[in-house]
Amino acid sequence: ARDVGAAHGFFSLESDACLGLGDLAMQEGRPEEGVELLRNALAAANLSESNESAYILNALRRLIAALFVTNAIDELEPLVPRFEEAAKMESREIGCLSCDELRCFYFRARLLQVPCTPPRCQ
Repeated sequence: ARDVGAAHGFFSLESDACLGLGDLAMQEGRPEEGVELLRNALAAANLSESNESAYILNALRRLIAALFVTNAIDELEPLVPRFEEAAKMESREIGCLSCDELRCFYFRARLLQVPCTPPRCQ
């Protein structure tokens, strides 16, 4: 799916494929490969043929989580405000506070090394 998406300009398909492969690599203990695939997912989401912010938001959420695992704080810092903006846009689109806006507080707290638990929302 990743190759088809990349070859034919279906960037949402490429993003979804990279997200799945990146998550799998992270779960299997290959964080370098996982983070690289998640970076590719975000790059493809930014080029998506769809105007839905969900692709970018999903890619950002998963890349940020992976970067926390690898302790790549320098790369994380600029992504958290970007995630916040995407989460606010999603809330405006759906007309209420999104779970991802709550995750913004969690990500900020983790950057500041404040002990916290992730929000329990779907």
